Amino acid sequence: MTFRSDGLERVRTLLESGVSDVYSGAALAIGTREVEETFIVGEREAGGEPVTADTRFDLASLTKAIATTTVTLRLVEQGRIALDAPLSAYLDRVSTTDRGAIPVRSLLTHTSGLPPYKSFPFGWDSRDALVESMYDSPLSVLAPPDELYIYSDLNFVLLGEIVRTVTNDSLATAFDERVASPLGLDRTSFGPLPENTPVAATRDRRWRKRILRGEIHDYMGAIMDGESGNAGLFATAGDVATVATMLLNRGSVAGTRVLAPTTVETLRENILPSIDERHGLGWRLGTTNRPATGWSRDAFGHTGFTGTSVWIDPRTDLFVVLLTNRLLVSDDAEPIARLRTRLHEAALAALDDPGRTVQTDTPTEDSNP
Repeated sequence: MTFRSDGLERVRTLLESGVSDVYSGAALAIGTREVEETFIVGEREAGGEPVTADTRFDLASLTKAIATTTVTLRLVEQGRIALDAPLSAYLDRVSTTDRGAIPVRSLLTHTSGLPPYKSFPFGWDSRDALVESMYDSPLSVLAPPDELYIYSDLNFVLLGEIVRTVTNDSLATAFDERVASPLGLDRTSFGPLPENTPVAATRDRRWRKRILRGEIHDYMGAIMDGESGNAGLFATAGDVATVATMLLNRGSVAGTRVLAPTTVETLRENILPSIDERHGLGWRLGTTNRPATGWSRDAFGHTGFTGTSVWIDPRTDLFVVLLTNRLLVSDDAEPIARLRTRLHEAALAALDDPGRTVQTDTPTEDSNP
């Protein structure tokens, strides 16, 4: 499958329209299993160096899907983590709390009952202090597992701790050995980044009240010094596109297998049929208008607070990676949300045959009508 030149020009024009008002710079990769086009616009910060193919972006919550979920599922395939096992099987410190009974699977789907990020007390001065509060604070569980969808960063902070416990490695090392190195992701790593790394700047208006260049924007990720499972990964659009291609190819790319085909299928399988939110393991699922009209309900993807996203549709053999630094311009999420939808609509329309359905190995019938 290929793209029409006029359709790609429409994608570029839309991406350029966001410079200054939505972000200072952006990179967008659009592709299939066989073709990839990348567009680069704007500057790493206003009046600064231009964005290039080597520019890294703070991926924010894309970390959950690309890093923490992938590493966790690789460990599941190796028999080192069981999705149905309780947290207490891996984290002794929570065995005497109601958190200890939460299944690992429920962390991946945000159905653990743990409260949202903002409900958790702030004010830590170190990674150890944050982890101690995760284990020992009187943290309320708002509902039994798998009864309520509550998007919470705490789920993936705990997953990161499980990965560290099981591998006896840092989260960064576990990711590099199991995902980044096999895929050749040479421009992807957990922050903070070394000085002089080409990186798109963000701005923290709430805590640090300054521009960040290679520092992790997310508060938990920053305090944990790049060791939090919820945020902290930096990457180029090209590297994220490699991950998307791997997932479109059912777990392998260029002869390198990272996940089993059956594991990739679970990423786009709605495993919350009784809850009003379609979700796979670590990834959100497509709806009538998510990520945009025309995308199938087999699509799966994720977004990040810094203005990043990746969506993959195996039915049309299409992926779109959008990396921006929208927080440098504003904390208002509406402009990037509107533009992202238009970009996904334009990307689908750019396909030579946008209505084509690619044969996949899972049924199209929706388990959550």
